[in-house]
Amino acid sequence: MIRRLAFILLFLLFLYMALSIYSCSPLKSGLRGLNNTMQTLQTGSYHETFIDTKMPETGKTLLIIIDRISLSDLLRADTPNLDSLMEKGGIGLMTTNTGGSRSQKDAYLTMGAGTRVSASDKSPLGLQADETYQGSMAGILYRQITGIAAPEASIVNLGFTQAVRNNVNRPYTVTIGALGTALRQAGIRSAVIGNCDTPGTFKRYLVSLLMDNQGLVPAGIVDQSLLVEAPTRPFGICTDYSKLMQQVNRLWDSTDVFAIQLGDTSRAEDFRYEATDYMNDHYKKTAIEESDVFLGELVRKLDWKRDRILIVTPLGPARDLAENNRLTPVIIAGAGYTKSLLSSASTQRDGIVTNLDIGATILNFYGIPHYGGQLGARIYSSRKVMEPEELLKYNIRLKEINNQRTPLLRSYVTVLIFLLAASLLSIFCFSQFLDYASGFLIFIMAVPVSYLFLPLFHRSAFVGCFLLSWALALIITVLVSMVKRRTISAIGIICLTTAAFIAGDQFIGGRLIAGSPLGYDIISGARYYGMGNEYMGIFIGAVCTGIGAACELLGRKSSSGTVWLSLPLFAVSLLVVAHPGLGANVGGAVSMLFAAASFIILSRKGKISIKHILIVGVAAAAFIIVLFMFDSSRAIDSQSHMGQTVSLIRKNGMFELFHIARRKIDMNIRLFRYTIWTRVFLLSLLTMVLLLFRPVGLLRETAEKYPFFVRGIASGVAGCIIALLTNDSGIVAAGTSMIYLVPPLLMIVINRLNQREVRQLRKEQSG
Repeated sequence: MIRRLAFILLFLLFLYMALSIYSCSPLKSGLRGLNNTMQTLQTGSYHETFIDTKMPETGKTLLIIIDRISLSDLLRADTPNLDSLMEKGGIGLMTTNTGGSRSQKDAYLTMGAGTRVSASDKSPLGLQADETYQGSMAGILYRQITGIAAPEASIVNLGFTQAVRNNVNRPYTVTIGALGTALRQAGIRSAVIGNCDTPGTFKRYLVSLLMDNQGLVPAGIVDQSLLVEAPTRPFGICTDYSKLMQQVNRLWDSTDVFAIQLGDTSRAEDFRYEATDYMNDHYKKTAIEESDVFLGELVRKLDWKRDRILIVTPLGPARDLAENNRLTPVIIAGAGYTKSLLSSASTQRDGIVTNLDIGATILNFYGIPHYGGQLGARIYSSRKVMEPEELLKYNIRLKEINNQRTPLLRSYVTVLIFLLAASLLSIFCFSQFLDYASGFLIFIMAVPVSYLFLPLFHRSAFVGCFLLSWALALIITVLVSMVKRRTISAIGIICLTTAAFIAGDQFIGGRLIAGSPLGYDIISGARYYGMGNEYMGIFIGAVCTGIGAACELLGRKSSSGTVWLSLPLFAVSLLVVAHPGLGANVGGAVSMLFAAASFIILSRKGKISIKHILIVGVAAAAFIIVLFMFDSSRAIDSQSHMGQTVSLIRKNGMFELFHIARRKIDMNIRLFRYTIWTRVFLLSLLTMVLLLFRPVGLLRETAEKYPFFVRGIASGVAGCIIALLTNDSGIVAAGTSMIYLVPPLLMIVINRLNQREVRQLRKEQSG
């Protein structure tokens, strides 16, 4: 049984090598070319296509951009008007991840597309149609580029077509300018006002955010007439707020959505290498306070029952980015918002939203559905209230978790690999060290538990976290070793306790996993809620091995009775992983389902056939469909990515499944090459293969002595295989699941070796 599973794992390794070759092949490029159908440029005249969906009771949306600042910058400045908005509305932290670099051009284009994209070098070139660029009218250049005649008074983006080409091969649907297109087709008039220009350089990033899929914004003013000479300011210029207000007043009656760039904070950031630190702080503080005065005048025009204002920072300052703090402040006040922390269905975390949520929030206000490729969800006021100073502390803590994550994981994996290799060598070559090996193996399994509890003991420095977590792991090792007189008992305790702690954390909202080095990183934005792939793999491995050990301890007089006893444990485990309000891990749900089925089939039939695999596969598919439909039936703000996926399929058709599958394969292949968990997986695989042949007959004896335990290991390996195939970070889940499969197997093998030596010694003495 174990021999078959090992051969399957070896086959999967060769399969991944083949997929790696495929990822660089012309076939893959040809498949990606299908995205061109979603990115075709319309040529000819500018098409005004309207859908009559605007709700008359909704008002205006003001999107105010105060760029390159942090929450701490806001709190240091004197901003009575911003303070008033925070009292009236919600405040939060926004992730600023893109599909390219940490730059303004990528950040604004990503917000406009509603999905992660990369910009071109010319993306900042947003100009009035009658403005001159390199000796030619921008409207004429735009027509040369696109074949479209720009309407009078419109604003054109000369880097639009290059941005489209840069994102054609994305493994997901991309529409550059999706936000502007959705607004245009719904008959919602939009305008952009302001710029971040410096002498000799156009920095009209805001055009990228609000342009449509033809690279056009219908109205606004972004030229240098909005700037005024100021010898005491960076580059000798600053925003003329009186002219900015004049443009707002001019367009007020004819425009629904305003995007206004208050560019002085951006210019202060661009000037940072020229001035002293003191002057840089002075320029930034002055720019924020002048922005606040302008906001005070602007909000007097708002009807708080109908209108909304969003204060957004698309990209943080360089000092924050250098420290891996990619969270920026966002404030929303007006219709539908109260004093609270902001949240969204994208994150399901109070105080955290994503940059993709901004466009979704604007569209939702007017009852407009997402355009092709747009992700994100409506930002709403949560029930939790937190003062800005408290939110700043939360921001600092998230930054610390991000910075500590990599060294803590690398140190653990390094020790894990060393101890696994040492234990394996002690079995084959250095039997005198076998007694020590079991303790080391328990320590390996104790570290993930200590990492889970690490958020309870706040340590800002890496050294403090490292020492504390490993001290906790050592304490756990000592406590578990106290029941070492029965190895199977020690294994059952450490595995089931680990699974119980992870499950318990899911029932309290995943607070521990969110702050654990083995959890998901909120700043990186790969996942914000539920059970991440690291702990999902740990959970599956611990559950399968723990149940196998428990069945051995509870007695095997009735094989059927023992199997029925395991069913409630597997059912609860499946609920924890699969439920959209708990683990919300689709790949984990499929993996757990296959693992549970494998254990039951092995216990009842003794082996798994192709027929069994097909039956379980059909059952898993049905289960996932029901799970997705259940989540999609919940309130939109409560839906996980499962329900959002159903919405995407309904909108874009079944072809969206192809995009999802391809994206998962691409990510898995990339991670297989580079993640540290690949080394753990390969060493674990090698260990299992070696144990099949040496020591001779020992694994067969182990299977006869502990049949349920070995079936638990085998079912865990089955779950590991499915996790490898069904997750976009499958190699991560497969690697972490091995932590609770291979070390327990080594412990039992070591125990059997010791028993062999005792029997041999007794035989020699009696002879």
